[in-house]
Amino acid sequence: MGFTDYYVQQQQVARVTATPGTQTKATSNSTIAGGSLPQLDWADEIVVGRRASGTEVDGEQVAASDQEVLESTEAIYFDGGSNTGLHELRKLSETGGLLDCGAIEQSMGVLRRQHRVISKKVLQLILAQRSACDEEFQRIRETERMLRDTVSMCRAARTKLDTSKLLLTTTNLEILAAYKKRQTLVNLLRTLNALKSMRSIDQRLQRRLTDADYSGAIAILLENKNLSQRFHQYRCVESLAHKLQDTLLLTEVQLESVLGEMPSEFEPGRYQKLQEAYQLLGKQLIAMDQLHMNFVSSVHTAAFTVLRQHMEVSVEESKKLTYEQMCECVPLDRYVHCLTALCRAFWKILVSYHQIRCWHQNRSLCERLAPTETVAETEGEGQPASFQQEYIRQKLESGQFRLWNDIQAKVCVFIGGGRLHALKYDQFVQILAIVQRLKKVGGEFCDSRSAKLLGAMQRQSVEFFRRYHAACLEEIGLFFDHEVWVPIGSFHDVTQLQEYRNFRHALATTARPAPAVARSSPAGPDLLPDSASSLHSQDESSLYGSCGYFLRFTEKSSPFDGGFDSTMLEEDILAGIADESSYYCSEDGSDNSNEQQPGSPARHGTAHQPASQQPLVVVNTSLTVLRCIGRYLYFCKLLHPITPQIVRSMAELIDYYLYSVHELFSADLPVPRDNLASARLRAALQRIQAELLPKLRRVWPLSDEMVRPDLTDPDTLYGLQKRVVAAESCITLVAQFRQMEAYLGGLLAGAAAAAAGQDSTGESDGWTQAGLREYLARTAEYVPDVRKPIFMCSTARVIDLQAVLSAMAKVKWDVNHVNVQHSPYIDTINRGIQYFAMKLEEQTSTVMLPPDVLWDSFVHVLTHLLVEGFSNAKKCSAGGRALMQLDFTHFWSLLEIVSGGKHPEHRAYVEQYVKAYYLPKDLLEQWLLEPHGYSAKHLAGLVQCACSSDKKTRQRLLALVESAAPSPGAAAGSTVPAGRNASPTQQQPVGLEEGSA
Repeated sequence: MGFTDYYVQQQQVARVTATPGTQTKATSNSTIAGGSLPQLDWADEIVVGRRASGTEVDGEQVAASDQEVLESTEAIYFDGGSNTGLHELRKLSETGGLLDCGAIEQSMGVLRRQHRVISKKVLQLILAQRSACDEEFQRIRETERMLRDTVSMCRAARTKLDTSKLLLTTTNLEILAAYKKRQTLVNLLRTLNALKSMRSIDQRLQRRLTDADYSGAIAILLENKNLSQRFHQYRCVESLAHKLQDTLLLTEVQLESVLGEMPSEFEPGRYQKLQEAYQLLGKQLIAMDQLHMNFVSSVHTAAFTVLRQHMEVSVEESKKLTYEQMCECVPLDRYVHCLTALCRAFWKILVSYHQIRCWHQNRSLCERLAPTETVAETEGEGQPASFQQEYIRQKLESGQFRLWNDIQAKVCVFIGGGRLHALKYDQFVQILAIVQRLKKVGGEFCDSRSAKLLGAMQRQSVEFFRRYHAACLEEIGLFFDHEVWVPIGSFHDVTQLQEYRNFRHALATTARPAPAVARSSPAGPDLLPDSASSLHSQDESSLYGSCGYFLRFTEKSSPFDGGFDSTMLEEDILAGIADESSYYCSEDGSDNSNEQQPGSPARHGTAHQPASQQPLVVVNTSLTVLRCIGRYLYFCKLLHPITPQIVRSMAELIDYYLYSVHELFSADLPVPRDNLASARLRAALQRIQAELLPKLRRVWPLSDEMVRPDLTDPDTLYGLQKRVVAAESCITLVAQFRQMEAYLGGLLAGAAAAAAGQDSTGESDGWTQAGLREYLARTAEYVPDVRKPIFMCSTARVIDLQAVLSAMAKVKWDVNHVNVQHSPYIDTINRGIQYFAMKLEEQTSTVMLPPDVLWDSFVHVLTHLLVEGFSNAKKCSAGGRALMQLDFTHFWSLLEIVSGGKHPEHRAYVEQYVKAYYLPKDLLEQWLLEPHGYSAKHLAGLVQCACSSDKKTRQRLLALVESAAPSPGAAAGSTVPAGRNASPTQQQPVGLEEGSA
C-alpha cells in the first residue's frame, strides 16, 4: 500500500469518528490495510484546517501559527533516542504542577498541537517529493527486469561455450600433428642443403683467401666446423671434418705470415681483416703477443740486412759473424750511408708500430661512441671486450719502449765500435745529425730521452774531438810552414765565414746587449741554418716543419732522406728534454741582416776595441784558426755536455797561434828578450809552453823557410811588413774571439746547469763562464805586448847600435865648457831616423802599418841606446852633463819633427837619467831606491860619474845598487827599460808604471 492510499484511508477514519462539539480526541487504534494504526487527531485538524483555517481550536484564546508552533518545539523531541515522557515529568515537577490536572492537560494539549503541526509538516514534505519517488520506483523495477534478462543470457552462453570447447580441442590436435610433420621436413631439407654446401667449401675458401678476406674465410671454416659437429652421425661428414680441421690450421699459418709482414708493410685494410679473423678465432691477445715478437725480430732482421749490404764480406762469411763483428766490417767510406740506411729501416718499423697503435686507439674510440650493440664476451676465450682492449692498450704502450730500446741498442753498437774518431769532420757532423734526428724520433715515438744512445754518442764525440783538435793544431802548424804573411783584404768580420753562417744573428745579438741578458734567453732547440728553409723540405722553422715526424713522413719517406749537412744541425743532440734551458739564440734571418747591413759585423767585431783601431788584419793561418773555431762552435751546438772542453780547445788554438807568431818573428831579436817582454806576456808564454806544446804531434819549432829571406833582408827592414802583419793578426784574432764571449758564456752556463745534477767525467778539464771571462781579459791585456819584441827585431837593426856606442865612448864627458855643436854620434842617429821614416813611407804604400806603434818601438831603441851610452861614461863633469842635454835636445827635436809624436815616456826616461847627475848625495841615494826601470849597470855608471870624487859615498851607493836587485826576476825587472810594460798604443793601464818611472 502506497503512502497516498494510507493518507486517504486515514481521512476516512477521521470522518467516521468525528462528532460535533466533541472536545476529546480518539485515542484508540484502528487497523488499516490489515494492520492496526493509532487514531490520529491531526487528520481532523487537517480537514478542519482546510475548511476554516481561521477558527480557534480547543478554546485557545490566542491562535499561534504552525511555524511558531514548530519553532517552539523543543529539540529533545526530534531525538529518536531521548525519553520525552521523563522530560515532561521533570518539567511539571519543576513548575510544581505535577499533581495539577489542569497543568497536565494544558501540557498535553500543547504536545498534541505540536504533534499535529509536525505531522502536517512531514506530510507536506512527502507530498512534495511524490513524483520523484514514483520515478525512482520505476527505475528500480526496470533494473530488476534487466537483471533477469542478463541471468538468462549467461546461462545460454555457458551452454554454447561448453559445446565449442569440445569441438576446438579436437581441431588443435589435428593442426599440431600436421605442423610437426612440416618441421621435420624442413629440418631434413636444411640438413641436405648444409651437406650440399659443405661439398663446395674448398672453392669458397680459396676465393676468400685470394681476396684477403681472412675474416670471411675463418667464418666459413668455423661455420662448416660447427656443421660437421652437428652432423657427425653421417658418414660423409666424418672425412670432411678432418679436412676442415687441417684447412683451419693452414689458414692460421697464413694469418701468421701476413701478421709477420705488418712491421714492414702496414696496411689498415689488411690489418683490420686480420683483427676480425683473430676475433672470430678468439685469439686476439695471442695475435698481439705474436705481433710484438714480429716487431722485435724485424729489428734484428733489418739490422743484419742493412749491414750485409754495406760490408765488404761475402754473404756466406757474413752469416758466421755476430752483429758486433759485422759493424766492424763496414768500411769508413760507407759508414754514413750504412747508418742512414739503418735508420731508414728502423723508421719503417717505427712507423708501422705507430700506425698500429693509432688504429687500435681509433677503434677503441669508435666503440665507445657507437651504440651498445657489441657483445661483451668473445666467442673463443670468454674474456670481456673491455679486458681485451685494456690488455692490447697496455701491451702497445709497453711494447713501444721495448722496441725503441732494441733500436737504441743496435745503433749504440754500431756507433760504439770505436771507429768514429777516424772519420772526417763532415762525416762526423753527418753522424751527429743522423743521431740527432733519431733521438727526436725516439722522443716523439715513446717520449724517451734516449740516454743510452746519447751516452754512446757522447763517448765517441769526446774521443773524436780530442783527435780532431790535435789534427787542427797540426793543420795550423802546416799553414804556418807555408804562410806568406799577406793580409786578406776582403775580410771584415768573422760572421762572413761559411762556418759562422748559422751564428751570424746570434753573435750580432749577443754583441749588443749585456751578457747577462743574453744568457737569460731561453733555450732554442730550433736553431737552424739560414738556408735550411729553402734548401731542404725538412726545415724545422717552416709551418709544415712544426708538425711531428710521424705526421710529416710515412713508411715511403723518412726523416733520414736527403743530405745530412748543416741543414740537419738543429739543436744539441746530447741535450735531453731537461736541457731546454741551454743557451741558444734564434738565428732566423741572419742572412737578411747581413745583406742589409754589410758593415754591421765589422762594428760588432770591434765592439771591444777603440774607435781609432786600425783595420782588421787577417792572414791565411789566422783565418784557418777562425774557421776551426767556427767548426768548434758547431761542436758546442751539437755536443753540449762537452762544451767546456770545446771552449778550452778554442783557447788552445789561439794560444798556439800567438805563441807561434811570437817565436817565429822574435827569434832573431838582437837585444835581450827579458828586457822587452812584459811579465804577463812571459807568464803566458811559459804557460803555453808547459801545457800546449807537449800535446803537439809535430816537431817544434816551426819552419821559417817561407819568411827567412824577408827577415834577413835589410831593404825591407828585415821583414818589417810581415812582422807587422803577423803581430796585428794576433790582435785581430783575439778581438774576433772576444766577439763570441757572450755567446760562449751562455753555452757554458747552460752546460753547467745541465751537469749540475749529474756526474760528468772530464768536467775538470773544461772551463766555466768565469774561466772564459778571465782568459779573455788576460789575453786581451798581454796580446798587444807581442808587438814590441817582434817589431824590435826590425827597429833595432835600423841603426848600427855598436857603432853608435863606440862613437859615444869616444866623446869626452869631462869637459869644462860646452860647445854649441852637438856630438857626431847624434848625426848617425838622425840619419837613422830619416832612413826609418823613408822606409815606413815606402812600406805603407803597400800595406797599412801602425806608425805610432812602430815609432814607439824605434824610439824605445834610441832612448835606451842613449842611456846605455851615457852609463858607459867613466867620468862626467858639469860640462859633460850639459853636452848630454845638448845632444839629447838636438836628437829629440828632429825626432819629434820626423815622427810627428811627442813620446813623453821615452823622453822622461832619458831626461830623468841625465838630471840624476845633478842630485845631491842624499837625494841621489833616495832616488836610487825608487823604481825607475833602469838596469843595475845604468845605475852603477851613474854612481861612478856622480860620486867620482867621493870614494866612500861611491862604494856605499854601489853596494846599495847591488843589494837593490838580488833576485834574477827583480834584476830583470830593474834592467827592463822604462815603458817595458806599456802598451805601444798606450791603451793598457800598465803604461802608468812607465810614467811613474
